[in-house]
Amino acid sequence: MDSDGSIRQAGRGFFLITGAKLWFLLTATFTSLAFPRLFGDQVLFGQYRVVSGLLNVVTMVVITASVQAVSKLASQSGADLSRVRRTAMVGQTLVFGPVFLAFIAFHGFIASNLLSDPGIARPLLVSGLIVLAYMYYAAIIGLLNGTCHFGRQASMDILFSTLKTGLMIAAVVFSGSVALSYGAFAAAAWTVLIVAAFVSGRVFSGVGRSSRGGIDLKEYLSYLLPLAGYALVLNLLLQADVIALKGFLGRLSGHGGSIGAADAASAAAGVYGAAKNVALLPYQAVISLAFVVFPIVSSASSRGDSERASRVVSGAFRLASLLSWCAVAVFGSAPAETLGLLFGASYSSGAPGLVILLGAGAMLAFMHVGNAVLASSGRPIVSVLGGVGAAVVQIVMLGILLPGASAADATWLAAVSTLCGSASGAIVAGILCGRVFGFSGWVRSALSAAVSAVAALIAARLLRGACPWPVLPVVALAVFLAVLALTGGIGRADLGVLRRVMSRRVRRAG
Repeated sequence: MDSDGSIRQAGRGFFLITGAKLWFLLTATFTSLAFPRLFGDQVLFGQYRVVSGLLNVVTMVVITASVQAVSKLASQSGADLSRVRRTAMVGQTLVFGPVFLAFIAFHGFIASNLLSDPGIARPLLVSGLIVLAYMYYAAIIGLLNGTCHFGRQASMDILFSTLKTGLMIAAVVFSGSVALSYGAFAAAAWTVLIVAAFVSGRVFSGVGRSSRGGIDLKEYLSYLLPLAGYALVLNLLLQADVIALKGFLGRLSGHGGSIGAADAASAAAGVYGAAKNVALLPYQAVISLAFVVFPIVSSASSRGDSERASRVVSGAFRLASLLSWCAVAVFGSAPAETLGLLFGASYSSGAPGLVILLGAGAMLAFMHVGNAVLASSGRPIVSVLGGVGAAVVQIVMLGILLPGASAADATWLAAVSTLCGSASGAIVAGILCGRVFGFSGWVRSALSAAVSAVAALIAARLLRGACPWPVLPVVALAVFLAVLALTGGIGRADLGVLRRVMSRRVRRAG
């Protein structure tokens, strides 16, 4: 495939999967907005958010590592897809089966001893069923991704998001139970697993052996285990601050007064978690890039086509920077008002940490795309090392800043820790990718986008009080785009790329 063909294929895949991710964002945002109100108090929502953080650390390791490992092997030239599928299912059982059993076995210890809240035990137990479903669903999605069936992959994502949202909201409305809300999540996961198995069975029913001879379990594990290690540290960056904040505040002597330390800690974690939901929008906005870039760079690398790989990587970095820093500018322009509008007035207290967390989200987005690129080019260990460094920075900062903090300062100090970890990971990923694929084409855009976001936030702060707050995000967006153009972050060449991506002469990829 020529360079323009690669761009069109990447563009089609990006728009398909981004469409699914946007739907996921809409449904996730809807539940984030609805659950604080539907549960009725910050304590229940805080318990829900803490369980969500713990569950995501496990499930996102399963999803991210499995999809990328299967995609890597399925996308290679001459891959035996039947053998890839069989080997992946065996590998999933061997690696993640014990993780599922440990999650079930230690749910009580985690709730009572680590989080000092026995009320979280039952939701944790129920959510173990989600882990089991994800083990096999992720392998199926990896096959679709690696063979560039982006349309079918997007369809599965949309179905899952819709079913999960509907069932969870129904469970909360009719029961008000955190445990039953995760039971609804599990029901959605198992339903979509069955549908995905049926769809993939039809897609690959005629696939036979190829001349390449397939893969063995050792080869599969050589990709899966490093990718799982990276996914673990990535999700620690995503969730460790919420979990650490809950554990720290729950142990503060006298914190919370009459409602008790555990409930007060859950409430604080709920406010912080709501701000984190907004702050992760930059990361969510570009996560689809990793799914699209991975099989294309993998295929190009296996063929020795470094020029094609470099062009796709440069485009991915530029788009990731523009989207993520634009989100920082818009959502950070009026943090208290944004949180109050989305979640209710009581959540406005999370504003001091929101802008910091937004910056962390942008750095995390860049790091994630960079490490996906490194893994797809056959360097999964390198991505693990960069991610471990970022997680270590965050955890060390949490360990230094939280123990001596007051309850009032703990939330923004947790946000600072996450920013430091994400920034270090982004810098390392950028340097490593630059050494492999080159720095030209994306470094200027990345720096320009960051400077433009800072300028937009400064403008919004200067105008605060001089105009109604709903105008501030509009002003911030205008300033962001103006500074971006002035500093050369976007130009006519980008519009040309967009026209090629949007061309109707697109080869079907799904």
